[in-house]
Amino acid sequence: MLSRIPIKVSAPLIIGLPVLAVGVGLSAMWNGQSHRAVRELADNEILQIHAYASSKVGDVLSIPLRICEVNAHLIRIGALDPEDLESWRPTFARIGHSFDALSAISWGAPDGRAAWISRYPDGSIYWALKNDPSSPMMYEWRVDETGAIPLRTSSEFEFDVTTRPWFTAPRDAGGATWSEPFVWVGGEGAETTLGIAYGIPIYGMDGEFVGVIDADFSLNDLSAFLQTIEIGKTGVAALFDDGGHLLATSSHHDIATSEGERLHASESEHALIAATSEYAAGADHEADRLSTMEIEGETHLIHIAPIGHDIGLNWSLATIVPESDFVGGIEASLRRSSIASIVAVGLAVMVGFMAARWLVGPLLTLVTAVRRIGQGDLDTRVEMRHAPEYTNLADEINEMAIGLQDRLRMRESLSLAMEVQKNLLPASEPKIKGLDVAGHSTYCDETGGDYYDYLDVSDVDDDSVVVAMGDVMGHGVAAAMLMATARGVLRSRCTTAGSLADFLGHLNEMLVHDTAGQRFMTMQLLTISSSRHVMRWASAGHGPPIVYEPKTDSFPEYEGGGLPLGVMEGEDYEEYEETGVGKGCIILAATDGLWEAKNEENELYGMERVHKLIRANAKKKSREISEAIRDALARHRGESAPDDDLTFVVVKVE
Repeated sequence: MLSRIPIKVSAPLIIGLPVLAVGVGLSAMWNGQSHRAVRELADNEILQIHAYASSKVGDVLSIPLRICEVNAHLIRIGALDPEDLESWRPTFARIGHSFDALSAISWGAPDGRAAWISRYPDGSIYWALKNDPSSPMMYEWRVDETGAIPLRTSSEFEFDVTTRPWFTAPRDAGGATWSEPFVWVGGEGAETTLGIAYGIPIYGMDGEFVGVIDADFSLNDLSAFLQTIEIGKTGVAALFDDGGHLLATSSHHDIATSEGERLHASESEHALIAATSEYAAGADHEADRLSTMEIEGETHLIHIAPIGHDIGLNWSLATIVPESDFVGGIEASLRRSSIASIVAVGLAVMVGFMAARWLVGPLLTLVTAVRRIGQGDLDTRVEMRHAPEYTNLADEINEMAIGLQDRLRMRESLSLAMEVQKNLLPASEPKIKGLDVAGHSTYCDETGGDYYDYLDVSDVDDDSVVVAMGDVMGHGVAAAMLMATARGVLRSRCTTAGSLADFLGHLNEMLVHDTAGQRFMTMQLLTISSSRHVMRWASAGHGPPIVYEPKTDSFPEYEGGGLPLGVMEGEDYEEYEETGVGKGCIILAATDGLWEAKNEENELYGMERVHKLIRANAKKKSREISEAIRDALARHRGESAPDDDLTFVVVKVE
């Protein structure tokens, strides 16, 4: 009869209630031990909460140091010119958009000139510039997401950089230092904001003071950050300096007056924060202390520890959580459960044993079957007559075994196809006098549609290389089959002399006949002669090769090409010739998987980065350039998986 009752009904009745009664009864017997254990857990919990909050706040505080050090380095190497502050805007804008934790990045010079990028409470970013040391006016523009600014200013105001704390503190200290909290200026109707800055003074080669590079953040933003951290259920975290003045809190209470005057912890409207003032004022800020205190008749756990000392800040972080957040309701629950559990403890043991046998037997059968399947016996099948849930589970296991058999056969087929396709690509690079050649191909699936080859054409000189580069529409087995067909047709045509355009025309007719215009591929054929310094090329929807000329440090742009192969019969293709391909020239034939590679933000790698990469590695061997391309794409993609095949050939004229 039990076999006809669904397990979701029978299991709670047979096991759940008796076992629950036993558990509650035992909990009542050890009430004292449980209370102490809960208290220990509460202590550990607040320590973990405090450690997490401290770690996160420490990460935020370290950002201004790193940004200032980077900008100081850029100034010293001349990438940021103190005499041309307008040119700083793109660099500052990129940093401002990249680091939400920063509120401002500033520069001030002793002659009164200044510039900054700032983020205001409404999330808008502004560029401010004072480029005339004889004028008291500071001009401010709103910056869009690209770093561009409008022609008209958003606001203008009088500003004297030599009076600002972020400038005077590093200047007077003669080294990198933090400022005292100060009120910001500027913004388009921005509210009064309390901030803190980290600055590094910059000196010239002769030791003359040049200016201060600064990065700062809003203490209001630091409070907003603390509010994202869960401090128990009703607890609060407060950050204060060695004088007990508030710097940030996880509550929504102010840390300063509307006039910008800072509040002492004892002046806070939040009862828990105000109660910590006796710890904040005069406390040993080098100590890491956990204690309890009574606030409004309730016990609270308070943990206070130093933070920021390693970066020059004498701050402390206090975490205050009511003890009831951790242990509330436990004692009442123990009393209620104890009364009910004493009556049923005997029954729980007996019924639990019987139910366990009824439930565990089928489970052992299922476990044995799954273990055999896991060991490779995919012919295993489970016959089960029991509760509906067990029967359904047995049927699913049987279906799983059948599915695994199919998938195993498919994987073996794909593995064979991948091995065959790999053997279709060149096993080694051609050795040609005056040319350094390197090729590479990586598929995003087990099989792919990219293709490259070094053709042995009957009428081509020994000092020349003929490169074929193709890209089949789509991926997978179908693309791999079309690629193999194209390779076979193209290699068979190489025995007969002809132009590159003739080769493409012949291959197009063959593919149109085989695919009926339903699938197509692009292809580029390329011949490079080291002795005659000539490059000939033809394209079927693939575009021209990428050529770098070291003498002019340029990438000439070529035009020309026809329809992709397999689209339309009777298509005539043209062959193009470029002379003057001299020593040091680099020719790159590639599929679009190179410049269309995406990162985690869906940003393309782009042709501009390809040009920069080739230019930066132009003096290296082709094999080293190939490795540099793969490394750069790996860094660009990050954790994201490639969504297209990558194939390219690098030819360098020696």
